[in-house]
Amino acid sequence: MVRLSKAVLAALRGDPEFKPYVTGLLREKADQTGPLKMVVEAAGAIEPVLERAVRRRPSKLGKLGLRSSRLLASLATADEGSNQKLAHIARGKTVAIVFMDVAGFTTLTEERGDEAALALINRLNVLVERALRGTQGELVKQLGDGFLLAFPSASRAIRAVVGLRDAIQREHEKDESFDIKLRTAVHTGEPLIEEDDMLGHDVNLTARLLDHCRPGEIIVSEAAKEGSGQRLKSISFGKGRTKKIRGLSSKVVVFPVEVSSVDVAADGTKLSGSLKGKARTPTLPTPL
Repeated sequence: MVRLSKAVLAALRGDPEFKPYVTGLLREKADQTGPLKMVVEAAGAIEPVLERAVRRRPSKLGKLGLRSSRLLASLATADEGSNQKLAHIARGKTVAIVFMDVAGFTTLTEERGDEAALALINRLNVLVERALRGTQGELVKQLGDGFLLAFPSASRAIRAVVGLRDAIQREHEKDESFDIKLRTAVHTGEPLIEEDDMLGHDVNLTARLLDHCRPGEIIVSEAAKEGSGQRLKSISFGKGRTKKIRGLSSKVVVFPVEVSSVDVAADGTKLSGSLKGKARTPTLPTPL
């Protein structure tokens, strides 16, 4: 919550339209619930304001001085609705958590402007929806260029994000202006009913794994790698990298995802064909 508070303060200082909107919203809360409860409910009231500001101007994230994944993790772990979505998809078992963001998004918004950045994000949203469609995944929360996804298994999560990466490459081949590269991190955890403590920890850990992810790369935690078992015939993992994650006493091993002999569509289905030496992306289904 400390990070979220700093982000909101930065936004208030940097946006003249933002301050009266937040002030009015908090005044409305005070009238409805009284000043004592207003402070408790302030964080929940500010969240949609922050999301609204970023939807209008993606460059706002850069001005906040925070990566979308970090801010998204703060919002998600504080949001009861997000936690319920994650817990529901797990159904008492392990849930695969995915964080994605666009590499170099702050630079992109500075160079092309908010309107062009919004157009790119809208096109990316379509591809994300297709990737979720056939893998039982769910978009838990989005903020600017950051996405929090959940899947019932690590194997489904990895198939979906590999298919998404290939779909992005295909879009770029058709239109060179669509030149975004995602950074993607996959982790698995077991949500606890009691105060969602474990769920909050796993969400934050997944977001921080992105610090060690290169543009266009998909990395998975050791837990996600082990959880995928033998279900990924067409996907293998590169050599593990041991990383120190800020806020954790122990180090974490992450593995890059590699595609071998069978391609994966954006909806998670397998397609025959060789990928040796070249990235070949399948034709995507027509949106409904």
